[in-house]
Amino acid sequence: MNSSLRIHWPARGPRIDFAAYARAGRPRLAATARLLCGDPREATELVRNTLVGVCARWRRIPRDDVDFYVRRSLVREYLRRAQRRHKASAQEGLGVLSARQRAVLVMLHWEGLGETEVAQTLGCSAGAVRGHARRGLAALEGDAERLRGLFTEAAEVADGLVPFAVQLGAIEERGRTLRRRRVGVIAAVCVLLLVPSAVFLVDRIVGSGGADGSGVTAAGMASSPVRIVAPGERVEAVPGVQVWLTADGRHWSTARGPNQFRRLPEAGSESRQPGVSVQPEPVKGAYFLSGLYYGLSADPARVAVTVDGREVTGSVLTLAGNPGWGVWYARAPLPTADLKASFVEGGPTVTVYDGAGQVVARSGADG
Repeated sequence: MNSSLRIHWPARGPRIDFAAYARAGRPRLAATARLLCGDPREATELVRNTLVGVCARWRRIPRDDVDFYVRRSLVREYLRRAQRRHKASAQEGLGVLSARQRAVLVMLHWEGLGETEVAQTLGCSAGAVRGHARRGLAALEGDAERLRGLFTEAAEVADGLVPFAVQLGAIEERGRTLRRRRVGVIAAVCVLLLVPSAVFLVDRIVGSGGADGSGVTAAGMASSPVRIVAPGERVEAVPGVQVWLTADGRHWSTARGPNQFRRLPEAGSESRQPGVSVQPEPVKGAYFLSGLYYGLSADPARVAVTVDGREVTGSVLTLAGNPGWGVWYARAPLPTADLKASFVEGGPTVTVYDGAGQVVARSGADG
């Protein structure tokens, strides 16, 4: 069984290809939303809000990454709604599952995703995904066949919802309104932070060049500055924060937390598959964003940090000898208000690209 949200979208202008993508993907979105919510009216509202958010950010979404973004938006919107409701579902069928267990089982057993893809969608570890799946199946008496039957029954009900009350014209209009509102907020923030932003821009122009000085990867994107350090060599990532690497992981010090340490996943373990974390840490009234990447066959060409729809290129520290892991960090601290705003979309997200511009690892905040 596989009702994945992978849709073939036409390469056209930003408004036209959104409508085509949404029109082609709407039936599958409806079925997945119905499996998540268990209620036709809630599923309709979930799809509508998801598509509005996607439309508002359509121009920012990489065209080879649309499926991931839509799926993540749908699932995270569902989890936010479930958390706000704080009411128990009917304790029968799929209603015995928690919201997160249900989301995991839908992605694993309905959409046919792997544990790593589900973990990237939820911003958690593959181990956490396995735990949710195990507890969810246990709640259904460990009967995977019963689970598939429940999914099929719920999907058939969703197919019978004619018409599915999501009007693309109204969605595009709401999306454009939301996009204009966000642009206005960003413009106001830029005015307030004009001087720090200018310093940050100069830093990226001067300090983000690749080995050939071009600052561009093979895919035409700005590359991350990569610095090779010796074990124990301290680097001042931003004022007040020192970072250094040893063979078993990352160390860092701030005024509030000296000599902290994050160990690498155990070599050979499943968690040592390609992955990346993001960790916000308070520093002088703002937040320093950093984390570990690991399990790569080569140093990343680019590490992109997305915060509330805005993208920042991170810097990279790694040990000599291409160990396949290292530390990324953002050179500009993130204001507290921006960090809080980002959690409306699930928190900061880090994406690691190789030299060909392909995504090799992605994760959400790990706190």
